[in-house]
Amino acid sequence: MTTPTPASTYDERGAVQPLPTRPPLNGLATLALVYGIIAVAAGILPAVRQITGSLAVPAVALAATGLANARRLDGAGTKQAAIGLVTGFAGLAISLATHLTT
Repeated sequence: MTTPTPASTYDERGAVQPLPTRPPLNGLATLALVYGIIAVAAGILPAVRQITGSLAVPAVALAATGLANARRLDGAGTKQAAIGLVTGFAGLAISLATHLTT
């Protein structure tokens, strides 16, 4: 009797069934989301901006690239990239508003 290989299993008839695969990941979309959240925090808290600098522009650029990758990856990371885009623009607006008022 043979043991199943790690890449497949056997059903009740003895036929080989492939294991389910993990959905693709969109790392750029995740990074855009993280940068966007930090950009909003940096806009609100000047102490964070001194440590991180302005991450709003990279958040927007990563979100745009993440959205393009999401089309290629059948929608993986679309929500993360969209939220990263919104938070990136929000962080940019908040940073500009706080910078102009000081």
